[in-house]
Amino acid sequence: MSPDLNMEIKLGVHDTLTTPSIAWDFKTDGDAELLEKEMIEFMVANHGVGLAANQFGLNKRVFVIGSDNVPGFPQPFAVFNPHILEYSTEQALFKEGCLSYPDLWLTIKRPDWIVAQYQDSKGNLHEVKIDGYLARCFQHEYDHLDGICFVDKVSQMKLQLAMKKLRKTK
Repeated sequence: MSPDLNMEIKLGVHDTLTTPSIAWDFKTDGDAELLEKEMIEFMVANHGVGLAANQFGLNKRVFVIGSDNVPGFPQPFAVFNPHILEYSTEQALFKEGCLSYPDLWLTIKRPDWIVAQYQDSKGNLHEVKIDGYLARCFQHEYDHLDGICFVDKVSQMKLQLAMKKLRKTK
């Protein structure tokens, strides 16, 4: 059973966001292709470029990533049971947002590239080297599956300053 597509993502920490997700079982967990479709629809409707299953109310190691509106970015697709096998030693700072924290932007340091392994919605195994913006988004969503949010990657002072700035703009 998939979550309700009308669910509203709200600012703040949710229990499902702080709990590590469990592996997707293609034999018992339901229709992976339908879940991919529903998660992509939800992500696109909420103007995101990534959405983890635990943000969608499902505690499984699945996320969708991609966009039809970002030049050079892939079409949205699902990532099941991902593993990051290798990280670059070089890191870059870049502003990130999150559907679970609307309008909050934080500068996060992440590796420039990764080597990842995952299954698609048909269960096929892929191993890819990813760099740039896609690598950043992949790592952001991967963190969600481990119960880590981007707000956990900055100091309390930086988070408080960003929250103060957000409140002033509203």
